[in-house]
Order: sequence, then C-alpha cells, then structure tokens
Amino acid sequence: MLDVGCWMLGVGCWERAGVRGNRADAISTTSGGLRLRRSPARQLAIGKAAFTLVEILVTVALLAFIVLGLFAMFNQVQRAFRSSMNQVDQLEAGRAVTGLIPAELEQITPCGANAVTFYTQIIGSSVPTSAPLTQNLPGTATPAMQRTNLLQDCFILQRQNQTWVGIGYCVRTNDSTGRLWYPETGPGSGQLGVGSLYRFSITTNVLGTFGLPNDPRLLYIAFANACLNGSAGSQAISNRICDGVIHFYLQAFATNGYPIMLGTHSGTNAACFYTNALTAYSPYYSVVHPVEIVANSSYPGNLSALRFWSNAVPASVELQLGMLEQHALDRYNAISDPTARLNYLQRDDNTSRVHLFRQRVQIRNVNPLAYQ
Repeated sequence: MLDVGCWMLGVGCWERAGVRGNRADAISTTSGGLRLRRSPARQLAIGKAAFTLVEILVTVALLAFIVLGLFAMFNQVQRAFRSSMNQVDQLEAGRAVTGLIPAELEQITPCGANAVTFYTQIIGSSVPTSAPLTQNLPGTATPAMQRTNLLQDCFILQRQNQTWVGIGYCVRTNDSTGRLWYPETGPGSGQLGVGSLYRFSITTNVLGTFGLPNDPRLLYIAFANACLNGSAGSQAISNRICDGVIHFYLQAFATNGYPIMLGTHSGTNAACFYTNALTAYSPYYSVVHPVEIVANSSYPGNLSALRFWSNAVPASVELQLGMLEQHALDRYNAISDPTARLNYLQRDDNTSRVHLFRQRVQIRNVNPLAYQ
C-alpha cells in the first residue's frame, strides 16, 4: 500500500520516505518493485563531473615535482644549518683553547735554578720518527701550495705563591688501557694525522724539608716521562681538552719581536735571533742564554726542540692551533686503513674543513738580561 500511495502522490512522497532524487528523473516499475531511472541529461552531467586518467596522472606528476622541490629546499636548509652548527662548535672549542693556553703561557716564571721554564718539541722529530701531515691549499695554482701541519709537546713552569706548577700539553690518541700514543694514521705507520689535545699538571712546594728549596726540574722530568709514546706513565695525562687537533705549534720570540732560531755562536749551535731587519747573517745574530736547542733543518727556524732554562723565558709566544670539523673527524675515525685515512685528510675539500687559530702572547716575567 505504501508503494502504491507513493506512486499516486508523486516524487515528493519518495523524498519523504527517504529516497532522494530529482524530479526530472523517471520512475519505472519492475517485477521486483519500483526503480528510479535517471534521465540521459542527468547521466551526461554526472559523466562530465568526473576526472579522466590523463588528468589524474598530470596532477600526480605536478604534485611530485612540488614535493621534490620542497624536499630539495628543506634538505639544503638542513645542510646549511648543520654546517653553521659545526662551525659554531669549532669556534667555541678554538676560543676555549686559545683562552686557556695563553692565560697560562703569560705566567711563565723564571726559576733561578737548573730547571726548564719553557719547552717545546715537535712530535716525530726524534725516535720514533713520524712524518708531518701535509695538505694542499685550496685555490692555489698547479702544483698546489702545501701547508705542513706540525704537532708539538709543550711544557711551562709557573710559580703560584709558595708552589711550583708544571703544566704540559701534548696531542695524542689513547687506547683501551688509557695509554697515549702518537696520533698516527695507523699504528706504526710513521705518518701523523689527527689527535686530541691533552693537558698535564703537577705541583711541588717551593720549600721542602728543613726549609731547603725543592728542585723544580723534577716537574719537567715528570712531564717528559709521561709523554713517552705508549708508556705506562702516559696514563697520568688524563685531562683531554679537545678533539680533532691537526696542528698545534708554539713559536718563541725575542724581546725585539724576532723569532728564536738556530744560529752559530763560538762554533757551536745556539738559540739566536736577528738584531735588525737589514742583516740576516750569523755574525749579526744575538744569542739567548741559557737556552738549549735541537737542530733540524726540516722544521721552522731549523730546530725541532727548544728548552729555556733558569732565568730565561721567551719574550712572547705565538700559539697556532688547527682543528678539523667534527663530521670530517667522525668519517676519519670510521676509516680503518692507514693509507685511506691519509688520502682522506689530504683531499682538497677536507683541507678547507680545518679551522686555524693564531694568537701572540706576551710573557709578563721576561728577564731582559737573557737577551743581552
């Protein structure tokens, strides 16, 4: 009865009964009941509202290009962010080191005894020998200019009230037992690479038993023993300052600002400096005393080691520090083959990832009599 009633009342009854349709649609009967049949105009309108396969493919391609462009943009932004963060980290580490070491260098104190007040020695210049790392400078002509990275051991003597303080710095790598080794590209390779900067400290009283003065030279001897390559005494150096050190070099200067170098005095090698800029020959050298040097023509100033004794201290010291960026250091440490490690460090793109710091430090307690 409901179906017949709805048929007589028209399409509006279908709408009230829950069957939605258009009045332009025709209603036909079948053996199974009533069926709503759409008009040809209605079917044509619905067909035109759909997307074709070509349109869908074009839309997907456009969206893919947009997504790829956004990905490339965000990837570039992320790379720039990481690069800036690496540079910030390197600058902070470099500033920390160039703030710590100069503050200690300027307090070098003459001791008036037979003790070392300032000492530097290039790693690998004595047995066991190791070759310094060389890198091509980017942007230079062919053959490219090279930079030689030097690593030094350094010791300074200070006096704080009634205490002698010996402070040393060295660049090493450590093993699982805590022993320190030369930062070579591989064990026994004879080729220096990248290491960590360590700090050594030891103290003793100025006056000992019965009021007699203690010998401050024992502080330097303790540092020299701790610096022996792979020795058990190297475990005493446990204060690691920073990683990724590829260049650590200190150069001593005289009171007139000229660097201290190898010269000849009375037929023997001596620590000398130029007295003026016009003459550069040994008769015009002036001698620093008491200073002991180790001659080696392969290094700056023709010397590989320098020891100031007693009341002699440098008038100024120039600190040079080179640090490799962290992500380049991580890749270097992930390489196991010594030759591959060396080749990686000598790549031109890695040369530009070395941050160099340089600072001249004036020594407060310099004794001018040592330069006369």
